[in-house]
This record gives sequence, structure tokens and C-alpha cells, in this order.
Amino acid sequence: MVHVIASQKVREGKLVKVEVECDGFIKKIKITGDFFLHPEDVLETIEKSILGLGKDAGTEEIASRIHEIAEANDVQMIGISPESLALVIREALK
Repeated sequence: MVHVIASQKVREGKLVKVEVECDGFIKKIKITGDFFLHPEDVLETIEKSILGLGKDAGTEEIASRIHEIAEANDVQMIGISPESLALVIREALK
């Protein structure tokens, strides 16, 4: 199992940090940073939606899952977007 950390300042201006454990598939993921989500507890739902994705999952696939969760839960994302978050996750998976 590989444990990887990536952190990046996204284009919306906030810092995002992603910790991933994977062995071909994402087994564990933790997303932190100085961005805001409302409601806050939806971040856990976003993390769960990414579990099981393959290490080679594309940015579009990851962003699509995040969009689905955001729309289903009427989430406000401040300082981050699904695409920016997907890019940092993708960076961690490289």
C-alpha cells in the first residue's frame, strides 16, 4: 500500500492538501485545506465517493463524482471547485 500526500494552491486561491492510500485502487483519502464547504460534513461524503477509484482515474471522472455529491447536497464551495479538487487528487495519484 502506498501513502502519498499532495498539496497545491488551486486557481481559486486556496490551499488544498490530499492524503491518499492506494494499492491500485484508492483505499483511504483525506482532504483538508483552507477552503470552505457548506454544509461542512459533505466533505466526508465526497471522500467516500472517491474510495475504490482506480489509481489511473482521470481528472474528469473524479470531478464528476464531486459534482454529483455537490449537486445532490446543495453544497456551496468557497475557494475551491470540483475540478480544482480533482486536480489535486490526481496529483497525489501520480
